[in-house]
Amino acid sequence: MAPKPAKTASGRAKSQPSRSSSSQSKNISRLLIIAAVNVAGLIGYASYKALVPYVPPEITPLKAPRMKELQEFGSSYQNNMLWGSYRSGLYFGMRTRTARPLLLGMMWFDPTDAATVHQEAIRHEAQQGDKLSSYGWVRHDGRSYGRQEIADGDFQLTVQMVKHRSEGSGYGGDWAVRVSVALTAAGRAKQDAAKAAAEAEGRKAAKRKLSLVFYFADAHWRSSELEMWPEQQQSKLGEGVQLLSGDNEDVGPWALHLRPGPSQTGSSSSSSSSMSKSAASSKLQFLGMRLQDGQQLVQLKQLMLQALVQNAQRLGFENGLKLWLPDIAQPRPNLAAFQVTAAVPSCFDLVFVTQPEGNSAAQRLAALSGASLSRLAAERESLFDERFALTFPISNTPEDTDAAALQEVSKAALSNLLGSMGFFVGASKVKLPPGSKPYSPPGSPPPQPGQDPLVVDYWREALFTATPSRSFFPRGFLWDEGFHQLLVQRWDPQLSRDAIAHWLDLMNCQGWIPREQILGKEARTRVPAEFMLQHPSHANPPSLYLPLLAHALSAAAAEPDHPEVLATQAFLKRAWPRLEVWYNWFNTSQAGQQLGTYMWKGRDAASQTELNPKTLMSGLDDYPRASHPSPEERHVDLHAWMALASSAMAEIGRVAGAPAKAVAKYAAAAEAIGSMQRLRELHYDAASGQFRDYGLHSEAVEMVWRNVPVPEGAAPKRELVRQVNEPPQLQLVPCFGYVSLFPLMMQLLPPESRELGQQLQLLRQEQLLWTSHGLRSLAPTSSIYKKYNTEHDAPYWRGQIWINLNYLTLRALKHYSSTAGPHQEAAAQAYADLRANLLRNLAGQYHSTGYLWEQYDDTDGRPKGSHPFTGWTALLTLIASEAF
Repeated sequence: MAPKPAKTASGRAKSQPSRSSSSQSKNISRLLIIAAVNVAGLIGYASYKALVPYVPPEITPLKAPRMKELQEFGSSYQNNMLWGSYRSGLYFGMRTRTARPLLLGMMWFDPTDAATVHQEAIRHEAQQGDKLSSYGWVRHDGRSYGRQEIADGDFQLTVQMVKHRSEGSGYGGDWAVRVSVALTAAGRAKQDAAKAAAEAEGRKAAKRKLSLVFYFADAHWRSSELEMWPEQQQSKLGEGVQLLSGDNEDVGPWALHLRPGPSQTGSSSSSSSSMSKSAASSKLQFLGMRLQDGQQLVQLKQLMLQALVQNAQRLGFENGLKLWLPDIAQPRPNLAAFQVTAAVPSCFDLVFVTQPEGNSAAQRLAALSGASLSRLAAERESLFDERFALTFPISNTPEDTDAAALQEVSKAALSNLLGSMGFFVGASKVKLPPGSKPYSPPGSPPPQPGQDPLVVDYWREALFTATPSRSFFPRGFLWDEGFHQLLVQRWDPQLSRDAIAHWLDLMNCQGWIPREQILGKEARTRVPAEFMLQHPSHANPPSLYLPLLAHALSAAAAEPDHPEVLATQAFLKRAWPRLEVWYNWFNTSQAGQQLGTYMWKGRDAASQTELNPKTLMSGLDDYPRASHPSPEERHVDLHAWMALASSAMAEIGRVAGAPAKAVAKYAAAAEAIGSMQRLRELHYDAASGQFRDYGLHSEAVEMVWRNVPVPEGAAPKRELVRQVNEPPQLQLVPCFGYVSLFPLMMQLLPPESRELGQQLQLLRQEQLLWTSHGLRSLAPTSSIYKKYNTEHDAPYWRGQIWINLNYLTLRALKHYSSTAGPHQEAAAQAYADLRANLLRNLAGQYHSTGYLWEQYDDTDGRPKGSHPFTGWTALLTLIASEAF
């Protein structure tokens, strides 16, 4: 037994170290050490913060696993998708899906026409101003095959693209492009007349000729070098020639060949002995250039024209105009152009072969040219047609619409959407919110005088996306893409997931995605300066929830262990944290002043030059809202979008395996936001039966001319400004149009509700939205129907027929027509009539004009706006096949 401690006079134990006091000392020491470490850590963190440059949250990526790094988009998929017709803004071009791509492009012109010396006569970028009779993909599977028909005045061009992988091919595989040239009916008539005139004079008539220019570039501008064809003095194509070779870090070694194609007067499967005589005897010129950067590539048409004209001047004009490339190559070229001039008709095969020194290279070259290419292209086209018939079976064709013609325009709609998908790399221009701390990336030059310090670059990123219009909008738009992917998802779910993955990877740490993607120099040349900047407070409709929901519902309805279901589940699981942040961003940044309301932020309350300040953020641009933007506004379309987003999140969460609590939260939000009681309280006008926006509004608004003060002696000047004749009041905005239909479109109205019956009645009234060509965007009873918003800002969403929202209306009518209730029959009749009206007009206008269009006039159905517009107008394919 241990001795008892000695006691003092007071009876207390003498001071001796005990086990507990020793332990306390150790604890104190530990606390001191931890405190010291924490202090050091704080000092270190402060030092780290001082060293690490500030980056605004608006341009900081969301910290979440990247969508593009999913296993399904791994090396095998990237290998198959490396090459494609991803240069959306050209009549034809190809590129690799890499940051510094290999690029192919095509130009054409009449070498005997003096008008060609003006660059407008050289075709390269798809431009409405070129006034081509028609152009577009009539077949395109999105991956390995496409056929495009181009009618340009007297010339008809057919472009076929075929990708092929076989034993011995390298990364990305081999591919071929066949270009066939013939005369149109008008061209043949002119040639016959010229031939008759020549014979009458006892001379031989010259055949019409066309020059094709194929150019190829390696965008590793500083390090790349192309080895141009060795037979530089050869002027005849003969049996074919190797044009180029090179070695690329992404692709490996490669070679590019040009061969005469089959005769255009014989069978498409003709043998080499019946190769096009005009092609075999064609002239072949070249130009090699050393470009410094991608900006020079944007100016390529001007550079080509300059080289052609300078060479023509050098050759002299005594023997007629000779617009030929000069057969000159600069040292270490990274861009090479080859001009093939041949009498029409003619045909050429351009073949790209990887691993060109391999044992199988010659066989692979032969398999992608001549009769072998004809057979391969025919096989691919047949496979496309068979797959299309299975995926989009067309039934219930309107009585006065030809079924075969409708099927052809449906194929063209899908093909143009797939063939217009682009791959872009770059950074958006972002305008930071007022009061933000100025930001300059490390190593960037000091700001120039007059430069806005709040205009910064988003991070550099890649985007694979469909595009609305090759001629007018050859870039990505956020809310358009939701409609695009509804169609792509039906045709190729993996391709759709790939595009959506690229969009979701553009989300910043706050949950914002820039609504318009202008990435890279090529894209920026096509955008007016006023639309270049993206604002982090501005939204765009969350339409991506539409295809995401379609993916989730498809997976939920299929066999659980099906590979497609597993891929979709993995995709949605990876997407879930991003979708939650995106939803929360909408729910906070676009919240209205009153709890539970929503408004599009970013309208210009100070504008005095617009009849009704635009709401670009809504996607409906000039659709009339409250005349005086104010914090009290609430927008019924955004309210309906948030109801859809909530229900989509619940369904996506179930398929993705999200926590049950989270799924229940979104399901409850969908029920609350989309409830009839809430819609009645916030947006319903009982007197008219219409759903409406709410805000500070006056109907007595007009545009008037006002004299502008000018210095004495200066010419008088006037401007068109807004005049308010009666003060605005807070009220439901009295106009009826697409916005009013959103509760119907998003299927928020109970099948038995009185409000559903009212919407169906309003829908059918010809003095409001109903026309024999589709639903117009704004009723003629609106005070702003068809009115200009400024002197030059023509009406856009103020009466015209738009296909995307007609599609959503059809989708809702189909739902209500198959749901028991007192309005089921009325919904079914409205569905059948509206679908017939749309298909009749879309197919008819396509066959008469050669194009699908951005919008259609509500009085006579005539096409309006940009063309070809094969973005959401391509929903025609889903409408025809009743795929809702």
